[in-house]
This record gives sequence, C-alpha cells and structure tokens, in this order.
Amino acid sequence: MRPLFGMTGLRQKSASGGQTEVMDYWDRFPDLAGLVLEESWVLEVAPSERAMALRLDAVMTEEHPRYRPGERGGQYAYVTGWLTLSSDEPVEVELGGAPPTRDAAGETDLGQVDRFERVDQESWEAEGNWGRARLHRPVVSFVAD
Repeated sequence: MRPLFGMTGLRQKSASGGQTEVMDYWDRFPDLAGLVLEESWVLEVAPSERAMALRLDAVMTEEHPRYRPGERGGQYAYVTGWLTLSSDEPVEVELGGAPPTRDAAGETDLGQVDRFERVDQESWEAEGNWGRARLHRPVVSFVAD
C-alpha cells in the first residue's frame, strides 16, 4: 500500500464508504507514477481535436525520480511540465469560464486537476476549474521541463 503523504485526493471512498487503494491512474499510466494530480496546479490549458494538454506545476511523491525534499521551501516537491491526454478519437472538451487568477509569485493559476478517473471500461475524464476533458482509450504522458 502506498503512503498518503498527508495529501487530499489520494484515496477514494469505495461504494460501501470504506477506503480503497490510491487513485488508479498511477498504475494505469506509468508517466503519472509519483505525481499527485489532485494537488498539482494547472498553469496553462491547450486543447486540440484529439488531445488536451495541461501545463502543470505537478506535486511529486517520494516515488518520483525527480523528487527532492523541501524544494521551494514549501510543503510539497514540484516538477513543471506538460501533461498530455490524447486519443485516436475526438476529445470532448468543455473549458471553464472563470478567468485565471494569479498566485503569490504572480504566475497564472487555473486551479487543480480535481479529478482524473475512469468513467467506464475505456473512457477517462479529467476535471477542474480549468474545465473538463473526456477521452476514449487515452494515451497519457507527462514530460517535465
């Protein structure tokens, strides 16, 4: 069992109300192993017909190869890069209507990836303040800067 790292969103409640394993995107998409999307900041959104790319300031766990404790003097260790969710079929995208905010450093803040989960046998959905993307049989990659 993976540790919780004190972060929200790493465990989901089962239908019976009990705790289940961590979010299964870690196991399903190897590029996301050691990243916590629910605590990561979305800096930019780049949708296209067959992909949704999100520029993230991604939270790393100790399992991530780039993890270094105490980076940036904050609670979490971060890595910046592009999360790309693509498909052979058109991606359903709904962009959020809220204007971006600025964080304390003056960087654009589009919220977080509040949810990235399987919605049926072959489809996954990502959602946050930035909007929503639904993909059929997604290919997922994260490329760090």
